[in-house]
This record gives sequence, C-alpha cells and structure tokens, in this order.
Amino acid sequence: MASILLTPAITAKGLVDSAIPLHVTAIAAVNGYPGAVAPAVTALGNAVTAIGNIQTALMPSRAIAPPSKIGVNITGAILTQLTTVLTAITTASGVAPALPEAVSASTFSAATGTVATTLPIISAAIQTGLIIPQQT
Repeated sequence: MASILLTPAITAKGLVDSAIPLHVTAIAAVNGYPGAVAPAVTALGNAVTAIGNIQTALMPSRAIAPPSKIGVNITGAILTQLTTVLTAITTASGVAPALPEAVSASTFSAATGTVATTLPIISAAIQTGLIIPQQT
C-alpha cells in the first residue's frame, strides 16, 4: 500500500516538470521574461506547498532518511533547491527589462542558467527521494 504522502510527492514532481518548458518559453521572451515566467513561478510555488505539506507531516516523528524511507532531510533539501530557483527567477526578472545591456545580460544568463539546470535536479530528487521509496 502506498503512503499517504505519495500523492503530494507526485503532485510536486508534476509541478516542477511543468515549470521546465514554461521557463524555456520565458527565457525566449527576453525583456518580457517577468510576465512570461509567472506561470512557472505559480507552479513552483505550488510545489513548495506540496513538499512543505510532506515535511510538516514528517516533523512530529523527526523522520530522517535513512532509516526512514523518506525524511525531513530530503524535503528540506528539495525546499532549499526550490528556494534557489525562485530566487534566481526573481533575479532574472529584475534585470530582464534592461536587456540587452551587457551587465544585465550576464546576470540574466547566470540566473536563468541556474533555473534551467536546477529544475531537472529537483525533479529527479523528488522522484528518487520521495516517490520511489513510497512505492515499495
């Protein structure tokens, strides 16, 4: 029987996965990045909520993985990565209107690069750290 925390984990992974192509589209919008990235921010905010709900459920038992199948160490790491991504999106959104100015372009590229590389890592972490252990 699957854990009651499996559904929010699957939901969070789906939200993170949906943010990946949304972010690619937002990067292509260049100066329009702040508006174009809004759906990705919404999806990631909902993923934070889903992972936060899992963490809240695990807190009373102070579950740590291992020996627990899933633990607050895993949810905490995922929440930290999501915060990093959302901060990078905020940074990119702040400089996007000034593009193509060189300093803004460098900051924009670094911030959007962080998002582009970190989202698949978060998705994999949810899959391997929260979904697979609950399916066995």
